[in-house]
Amino acid sequence: MNVDHRSQILVRLLPALLLVALALGGCDSGPRLRTLEARPVVIAGAEGSPDAVQYGIEVEILNPSDKDVPLERLDYTFTVKDVGVFEGRWAVFRTLPPGVPANVVIPASMVLSPEILEDIDLDRVFSWRIEGGLRYQSPGLLGQILFDAGIRRPTEDFTGSGTFRLDRSAPSEP
Repeated sequence: MNVDHRSQILVRLLPALLLVALALGGCDSGPRLRTLEARPVVIAGAEGSPDAVQYGIEVEILNPSDKDVPLERLDYTFTVKDVGVFEGRWAVFRTLPPGVPANVVIPASMVLSPEILEDIDLDRVFSWRIEGGLRYQSPGLLGQILFDAGIRRPTEDFTGSGTFRLDRSAPSEP
């Protein structure tokens, strides 16, 4: 009698276990990110004084799976030591083919307050760090259904760091 009771429980749990296995399928096929560099440019304010810094953080995204992976967005925090912190969300909205790396440039900006300008030498080497996550859709029809239903929205975490010197040439006006 115990065997029949256990079999009934297993039969009832089997569909749920299969659904969980399907939902988690492809977990190791998420995109991989590698931070390449951060390029800062000082934006001149009134009378040519520095007013802000805009950054372009270049990130390489690689799809190691054998199927296209739709990318949704990057949520990230970019920190420049002694200057400031930028928290952002950037819409990627592209599909990454298998095995093909894509380089994207993530934007960030920071105001250079008078206090910062008094306390730091803008000609020195600055340390920076970025950390965040890339939200994407698992490959295949099931991945699309689970993503659209809001049940499974996987995120691949990434970090990067480095150093740079500020480029003090203001970008050209359009």
